[in-house]
Amino acid sequence: MIPTVPLILNGSKPGQREVGQFIKAISSPGRLAAAGGYLFKSCISFRELHIGIVPAISEGERLHHYDITIPEEECLIGSISATGEFTLLFKADKENMQDVERERWRNQYILFAAALIQRDYRGRGLLDWITRQIIQEAQLFNPIPGTLMELAS
Repeated sequence: MIPTVPLILNGSKPGQREVGQFIKAISSPGRLAAAGGYLFKSCISFRELHIGIVPAISEGERLHHYDITIPEEECLIGSISATGEFTLLFKADKENMQDVERERWRNQYILFAAALIQRDYRGRGLLDWITRQIIQEAQLFNPIPGTLMELAS
């Protein structure tokens, strides 16, 4: 079993209520559609999982990944579409990746997925085609996971 890591959400340690609201927002089809999906960045820093997340659309304006602040440059960058599909990308030289880098990225994916699953994420958690392609190119997992649940297990 994957250990539960402390979660830092948008720069602060959330209480039970905030975690519940966060999970509902990313799990609920109605909330996802109303927000136009979500943009996020995620990293591991000092044994904590940091997730910075914003609605894709706020007050009629489109938000961007550069609006999100997390403590590390090396991070997963992604989105949850209005239909609940996850995009989880990262910047690295996938062709010349060393095993130690591969393990670091694998851990980023696993801890992100596990953090949501362990906190009662109930959406379908499908990974989009580009996420599966990146995972395959970087040779992070075999077989290639198709959902957050598969990533977390």
